Amino acid sequence: MKFAFFQGCNIPVRIEQYADSTEAVLRIFDIELVKIPEFNCCGYPVRNVDEKAYILPSIRNMAIAEKAGLDILVICNCCFASLQKAKNVLEKDSALKDEFNTLLAKEGLTYHGATRIRHYLTVLHEDVGIEAIRNKLVNTCKGLKLSVIHGCHILRPREITQFDDSFVPRITEDLVGVTGATSIDWRGSLECCGAALAGLNDELSRRLLQEKITGAREAGADYVTPICSYCHLQFDTTQVNIAAQAGPETDLLSVLLYPQLLGLCLGINEQRLGIARNRTIGVGDIDHIKSLLAPPVEEKKKKVRQQAA
Repeated sequence: MKFAFFQGCNIPVRIEQYADSTEAVLRIFDIELVKIPEFNCCGYPVRNVDEKAYILPSIRNMAIAEKAGLDILVICNCCFASLQKAKNVLEKDSALKDEFNTLLAKEGLTYHGATRIRHYLTVLHEDVGIEAIRNKLVNTCKGLKLSVIHGCHILRPREITQFDDSFVPRITEDLVGVTGATSIDWRGSLECCGAALAGLNDELSRRLLQEKITGAREAGADYVTPICSYCHLQFDTTQVNIAAQAGPETDLLSVLLYPQLLGLCLGINEQRLGIARNRTIGVGDIDHIKSLLAPPVEEKKKKVRQQAA
């Protein structure tokens, strides 16, 4: 299986470990991610400025992938929503599609709408499957409690993103569950992290972040697992900046990305997964996570039977 790998703008510069750990995990299941240097920004930064200027960059990206004969795999939620939005708009507006194709023709590109947009979690859940993941596990991580925060753009508007049930999402529950960890029910899991307000209303942005941290802690979370790259930056960068102002005694809620957790359970080296590159993660965190890793029950039984034979 092969996909065009769309990372967006933030991840290659600020969260490389998200891409690295995703690549490492998908390689275990013989999924190849092709990096296409011609890809551009998804258009999200101008979403509220100019509708056409917002949609055209995503259409160009899909035309490039289409020319290569590949579906697109996305790890940034904003990019996922932008690409899905652009696809949805052009399915309903043939005149705009013709207008964009006139522009794309200057580069030898044409948009037909054949390329599918896939979120990496959906690929793991549907294309790979929970049982196939379970069969590849070297370890499970029982006793680990995660507060998963999906972010806004992957769940809403649901008629555009078409990712799971926006009110009761189950994909991440299943994917966390197969590792042996627990995705806890916590206040704030489906709410905005505040990242969209950064630079506009920093006080409100930070208050929303603090509400999420408090909600996760009260629910007993060991780590926060952001699906959205902007949520990651809130918890792994803004939280650190707030703590630096508050003083060295501030207790951080550490970030652990889902592909990092799954990678550990698949036997991938922690350096390859970039866990230490999460700014909120310390040596104690890594030791704690590793201390919870143990072979799956069935694997233990198999080894006992082999030893007995």
